[in-house]
Amino acid sequence: MVIQRVSSKWAKTTVLQRSRIVSEYIPVTRKYSRQTLEGMTELFESNYIKPDRGTYGNGVMRVKTTRLYEPVVISEGSTTDAEVPEEPNDLDLPDESEANAVTFRDTQLITTYQLQYGTEERSFYSLDELERALNDRIQERDYIIQQGISLMKHGDLPFDLRVLTQKNLQHNWETTGILGRVAAPGKIITNIHGGGRLATFEELVLPHLHQDGFKKLRNELYRLGNHTAVQLQTSFPKLKEIGIDIALDEEGRPWILEVNTLPGIYAFGLLPDKETYRKIRRYAIAYGRLPSKKSKSSRPSAKARASSAKKRVRR
Repeated sequence: MVIQRVSSKWAKTTVLQRSRIVSEYIPVTRKYSRQTLEGMTELFESNYIKPDRGTYGNGVMRVKTTRLYEPVVISEGSTTDAEVPEEPNDLDLPDESEANAVTFRDTQLITTYQLQYGTEERSFYSLDELERALNDRIQERDYIIQQGISLMKHGDLPFDLRVLTQKNLQHNWETTGILGRVAAPGKIITNIHGGGRLATFEELVLPHLHQDGFKKLRNELYRLGNHTAVQLQTSFPKLKEIGIDIALDEEGRPWILEVNTLPGIYAFGLLPDKETYRKIRRYAIAYGRLPSKKSKSSRPSAKARASSAKKRVRR
């Protein structure tokens, strides 16, 4: 049984943007270029730059843009060509401290770009410098640039959610689980391979939302999982499972960061809800992601295969 995988983030994003329902959950996302870098840093304080094809958060960078007006210092004693100094008056001569005084007469806008990769941070004071630093890492690979979402936090650490949606036994899409991932200190990604830790949906979200708000969000995410899968299947008809990375902003609004068509399922087995994990495995066996118990038991053991080989040699 063939299970379709789609590695390009941009290809999946363009399909999802065609859905009126799903597109409302997608942050502004563009193919990376000098032009889009300039435009996105003008629009948003934070932007993420990601490889179009890649896993485990490898290659992800964040650019934070700050703009501050700083005072320009101009000496009071300076004159322009149009100014003609008056004849000095012995009675009105300024003392030395007044002659050397300065004043703030204007301000100028200073833009700073802070680039973070892993735990490494660097600051740049022009877009040209920033672009050169990015291109050193990007080289000739395809990247996308995405509006940064200020993530909800758990114990001062940002977290996101993984929503798993699968084909069920009736061959319909069904959202089967939600888990949380908390970023490691100093990291910009939450992936477990990058040092993040697993947590339950309830542990991370309930402290921020009352019980009714939590139930409403859970139902919304379950529906969103199904809508996202149905929309992707319009272009990728052999999909059987997807994992949606969801950011919750500080107001609790969900955003789709990206969709994985080869989602990890074993992490759900590490959570307390074993019934959910049994359902996830049951569906994954049915559409061919995992081997069935029958196929495992029907295969002879290594010891049996070795014994059989010896008998054939004797004959």
